[in-house]
Amino acid sequence: MTWAKAAPALVVAGIFDALRYFFLSFWFFGPALASIFCTIGINSFLGTTLASVVGKTVALGCGTAAGAAVYFGAPIIASFGTTMAISVGFMGWLIAVVIILGTDTRTFGENPFAVLWILEGIGASVFIMSWNVYKTQIKKERAALKKYKEEQAELQIQEQNQRMAEFVQASSNQLAQAEI
Repeated sequence: MTWAKAAPALVVAGIFDALRYFFLSFWFFGPALASIFCTIGINSFLGTTLASVVGKTVALGCGTAAGAAVYFGAPIIASFGTTMAISVGFMGWLIAVVIILGTDTRTFGENPFAVLWILEGIGASVFIMSWNVYKTQIKKERAALKKYKEEQAELQIQEQNQRMAEFVQASSNQLAQAEI
């Protein structure tokens, strides 16, 4: 496993975390986005821009309506945001776990803490969960690769020494036969 192979899973996890945190703060972002879309929609319908007096009046009216929605509908907006945050977070967790299992099946066999990180991802950050699962796996695989390369280098040296010994033996046999 390399960071390049882990990058897609980390990007997906980051996107789902961003969406989850967006919905956790939906009591703020929801009305703000509604105000922006209201202003853009009405101004495009009227053919005005924010530079004009009418455009500024529309923006003020949409902002006031969004503020009133927050004031009167805060429990509903907060409940919706919390429900969506839970849903998006769980969906992101499922997708991240499937990606982790699909890209590196050795993760759970070689890393006993991967299961703990996976369980942590249910309630906390999916990105941090994915990052730590991959970080541990990449460390283990780098160490194994380094050990493998060292063993291969040692085997090559032994093989060269063996060939050299055979060459010396063959040369001394030839010299002995030439002297006879």
